[in-house]
Amino acid sequence: MTKAEAIDKIKKCLALSASSNEHEAEVALRQARALMDKFQIDDADMLAAGAGEYQTKAGANSRTPQYENYLVSKIAGAFGCDVLFTQGGFFPANGQWKFIGCGPSPEIAVYAFSVLYRQLKRQRAEHIKLKLKRCKPATKTRRADLFCEGWVQSVAGKITEFAGSEEQKTIIAAYMGKRYPALKTMTGIDRNSGRNMSDRDYNDFIQGKSQGRNAELNHGVDGQQQELLA
Repeated sequence: MTKAEAIDKIKKCLALSASSNEHEAEVALRQARALMDKFQIDDADMLAAGAGEYQTKAGANSRTPQYENYLVSKIAGAFGCDVLFTQGGFFPANGQWKFIGCGPSPEIAVYAFSVLYRQLKRQRAEHIKLKLKRCKPATKTRRADLFCEGWVQSVAGKITEFAGSEEQKTIIAAYMGKRYPALKTMTGIDRNSGRNMSDRDYNDFIQGKSQGRNAELNHGVDGQQQELLA
């Protein structure tokens, strides 16, 4: 029996411990305690078992641009998740975003990011082709980032923050403490930091905001399409 299997069995024993049959409840509690001792499972392990994670490919392998970090942060907040950036795993050539939360929230957050980021990349490429094709490579990248920042700002304004319960926050914190005890803060790349924006730069940002208002995000629920953006 693995530790994960033991935790599942302990959960079942704890559920049985609520039985009105005193003998059955006592046996269930004794079994739960025996399993916890055998597999060295503590209360934090049991609490953390209430959370899970889903991951998706990030846009870079080490440091992601600031606009991507902001989009990820808003999506995580919308579904009551924590989010972290890692390297390796399923996408060895890229970093990954991992959304950690309770129930289906992490899976839906991954879906939301994947759909929106795909739209953003497509519209970034179109903006470069139509407006920036004569620019030098560095200028093209920098101004395309401004377009993306405007796009994400519009989308972020349509995402409603989800106020998760204190219980969910405690569960996620326990999960993070068990799985990722030594996290570091990652600062996103800002290619326009410290620059005075020209009229052209500002126009890129405004066009991004305009395009971002048309972003779409739907999720099928019981055969019905549910709007996930306000």
